[in-house]
Amino acid sequence: MNEALIQAVVAGVLASLACGLGVLPLLWKRLDPARHAGVGYAAAGGLMFAASVYNLIVPALQGGSSIAEDGWALWNADGSGVGPVLIGVLVGALFLDLTGRIIESKGLGETFGPNMGGATGLLIFLAMCVHSIPEGVAVGVGYVAGETEYAHNPNLGNYIALAIAIHNIPEGLAVAIPLRSAGVSLWRCFWLAVLTSVPQPIAAVPAVLAAWFFEPLMPGLMGFAAGAMMFLVVKELIPEALERIGATRLAWAFLLGFSGMVLVQVLL
Repeated sequence: MNEALIQAVVAGVLASLACGLGVLPLLWKRLDPARHAGVGYAAAGGLMFAASVYNLIVPALQGGSSIAEDGWALWNADGSGVGPVLIGVLVGALFLDLTGRIIESKGLGETFGPNMGGATGLLIFLAMCVHSIPEGVAVGVGYVAGETEYAHNPNLGNYIALAIAIHNIPEGLAVAIPLRSAGVSLWRCFWLAVLTSVPQPIAAVPAVLAAWFFEPLMPGLMGFAAGAMMFLVVKELIPEALERIGATRLAWAFLLGFSGMVLVQVLL
């Protein structure tokens, strides 16, 4: 157990640092979204929406062992099924909606404006932090499962951690684009992208210590993270982009971002 715990934490930290690598494309000045803020918001929205669907919702729907045996169900005995995922999506959206209202009522957008791109930047940061929690749980559960019921695949934890680290690179770009569009420095974008993934090694710890408890919660947790991110895209990023660049350019930028993230899934 101690070895699995150390491996899960180290893997989570490395995956967090991989998120910061997503900022590297912005070093090319022609890609600086600060000069094309609307395109940046729309492209980030496409990246986040695709990540919500293909990194969270689809795996959550396909991950239950009961699906292969019994087919699709609203709620399976092992905690999988359509129901937990959909409830998670709606609760995640409600969470971000309430969080946004608190940020507006307390004036936190103005407080964090110079450092995090205002209220929108703060919401992006929080949504991506939430998104990192189920990924950290998946890494922790993976390392424990590699030693127990999935003994035929002892490298399961390493595989999950590597896949998440690779996914974190374009997700880091999705974090950085709107922040950079709001005038945040590249160096700060890098560290904010890394910080959004800090919940991964933290969440891996209880997941290793109590995998039996967290594994059935995974569909709901993944749905929760997806709902928060999709709510952010629809409420904040799309209207911001529409105001700046119009519907046609928004649609193309969104689809390019979406396609880029889907391509990452296919290559993996």
